[in-house]
Amino acid sequence: MSTRLLRKRPSRIGPAVVVALTLLLLAVGLGWAGIAAFVTTGSVTAALAGTSGARVTEAAGNLHWNSAVVIAVGIVLALLGLVAFILGVSPGARRILGVRATGSEHIGDLEVALPTSALSQIAAAAADGVDGVSGVKASSNAKSTIVTFSTPIRDFEPIRAEVEAAVKDRFASISFDRIPTVRVQARRSQS
Repeated sequence: MSTRLLRKRPSRIGPAVVVALTLLLLAVGLGWAGIAAFVTTGSVTAALAGTSGARVTEAAGNLHWNSAVVIAVGIVLALLGLVAFILGVSPGARRILGVRATGSEHIGDLEVALPTSALSQIAAAAADGVDGVSGVKASSNAKSTIVTFSTPIRDFEPIRAEVEAAVKDRFASISFDRIPTVRVQARRSQS
């Protein structure tokens, strides 16, 4: 079973690439204007506002193209653009867990997956069925599940062991490609 087919690009790719390209274009524009100022005046000490005929801002009054502030702004814009582009294009965290499914001969290749949100719900339902548990929260990723339950009972260690066993049994009944690890935490509730 190939997990490569089940992996999607995150929804953040559109906005991140637009922001990245905007930052990169600003950095390239700043570099281009600096090179144009150098070619026009023959010196890197040309003023920022004097090269294009229009004042960039009043705050840029005494800045020159070779000043540390202008160079740092260009470098920061370029680095932020590259980081945003890499983060936007790279796939997000795995949010699915593969399940083995035996198919008939006429079905062929069959890939079945379970989202980690459903895995959390399965774990919470299994833990909620244990006596002494008053509330359950579960969070999962592709490798592990953390179940946090509350109980009014002071000695909660036997209940914690029973919750862990219930969740592990429920996961074992599902044919996961890789069974996630289970961690159980207990909180004492005021009831």
